[in-house]
Amino acid sequence: MTRICSIIRSLAGGAILAPLFAFGHACEFLVARLEVKTGAVALEITADYGANPLIADEDAARAAVKRILQVRANGQPRSLEDLAPMRLERRTQWDAEAPASFSPPPDDQEHQLLTATWRWQPDGTEIAFAVPKGSHHDVLLWTRDEHLPGRQAKWMLLIEGESTPVIPIQHNGSGWWYAGLLLPLLIIAWPITRRMLSINRKSPAPPRLEP
Repeated sequence: MTRICSIIRSLAGGAILAPLFAFGHACEFLVARLEVKTGAVALEITADYGANPLIADEDAARAAVKRILQVRANGQPRSLEDLAPMRLERRTQWDAEAPASFSPPPDDQEHQLLTATWRWQPDGTEIAFAVPKGSHHDVLLWTRDEHLPGRQAKWMLLIEGESTPVIPIQHNGSGWWYAGLLLPLLIIAWPITRRMLSINRKSPAPPRLEP
């Protein structure tokens, strides 16, 4: 597995845009699925502590998924947990849509996977994700969308010190949506309201009751 990873790095320099590879095990990387929605980003980061030679056990997997990626926003790197909480869960199967094909573990055993799910709503309009310098792990980052933000590909491999292209964040312009809906209604309603006000002005005043 080490040889396979070394070949991939030398060919692609950490950014995998070529046809998909099949791996016998998880190799020395974690797998992260990125989803970018209006006003929010979400990650699922999975570590295979049963097959990854750099992850000894579940505790090591927990530390790896929490630290493997940083968010770069407004020029500042931040850890994921500084920005939003993570939820950890054990799994036994890889995501069926993942871009790499992982063979089953030996002797028909189940995979030993730990997955961290994370969701954050950025304030700004641009962010990026990066693997911290000095990290012992690499990340296979992929998306279920047509391509990764900023890349005409669905996946890429990030090694230590590398970051994704800038990811634009589109915020929901709900205020403009309401204004756009309200304006036509006001235009339609104004002639009716104006006519009612005119009728009220022309109507005789009710008689006053003498004390």
